[in-house]
Amino acid sequence: MKRVPIQRRHVVALLTGMAMAPALLAQTAWPNKPIRLIVPAGAGSGPDIMARLIGDRLGQRLGQPIVVEPTPGASGILGADKALNAAPDGYTFLFGFNQLMTMNPHIYAKLPYDPAKGIAPVSLISKGGYVLLAGPTVPFDDVAGMIQHARAHPGALTYASFGNGSAPHLGMELLKQRAGIDLLHVPYRTSAAANTDLMANQIQVKFDTQTSAVPLVRSGKVKALAVTTGERLAALPNVPTLKETLPGLELTGWNAVWGPAGVPPAVVEQMSRAIQATLQEPELRKRLGEMGIDPQGSTPGELDQLTRQESAQWGKLIRDKGIKAD
Repeated sequence: MKRVPIQRRHVVALLTGMAMAPALLAQTAWPNKPIRLIVPAGAGSGPDIMARLIGDRLGQRLGQPIVVEPTPGASGILGADKALNAAPDGYTFLFGFNQLMTMNPHIYAKLPYDPAKGIAPVSLISKGGYVLLAGPTVPFDDVAGMIQHARAHPGALTYASFGNGSAPHLGMELLKQRAGIDLLHVPYRTSAAANTDLMANQIQVKFDTQTSAVPLVRSGKVKALAVTTGERLAALPNVPTLKETLPGLELTGWNAVWGPAGVPPAVVEQMSRAIQATLQEPELRKRLGEMGIDPQGSTPGELDQLTRQESAQWGKLIRDKGIKAD
């Protein structure tokens, strides 16, 4: 059998290709560029503050910067649209809240994102409640006083939310129903804008996330009437729970990360594991705890199950009360 000589240049090319293969694979490994976290709330809001704090540590763990992009408007819909309709390449994620997947689908006839089939659940971030805030000069200091004042002046008290159908809006509607009072709803584009008017006594009360409410209360710029969690908050130990005045009334909220449908499963799994590990870092947990945030973390499957369960619960409430978007 005749041997075919192998030329030296062919050997060099083969060896060079073998040497380059690992480098090429490394270049395509995820992540190899900055990752965007779209926050469907305004700059300085609770979700934005949380996303920046967690994103900084998460970026160090992943070896790439996390770029937080606050995108407020339409009860979080604008930000969710921006994130969930992005290319599913693993470089854009939604750092959102439960309302987007569990309330909005039952309030809006049409959404620009599909909360059932258009998302890739990644990880739960935190669970918590809200703080019922009041302006600094209102003539009451607790929930009982607010109820008494509202009954004496029907429709005179105004309350803010960051949009019709938002969790603070639904929470106040529940409170109104249970207490038998009438308050005027004033929707805002962002929670931060509502807080500005609350401190200036342009509105009287509102529900706010623990993250943004705790610093305001500690500063003395607003009053804290109650917290909506089952137990008092360590960050606000002297503030009673809402159910101490209205038994059984609790309002919980949570934050989570989702990606657009179609993100490679391996990327979803890696991102989920990185988030879970980040949320276990002692210093981060301490800082979040000081802000009244309870860090969680979960698998994609656990987040999906939680979302489906709460969507069914909120859907029933919204249908029973006939709440629809304006």
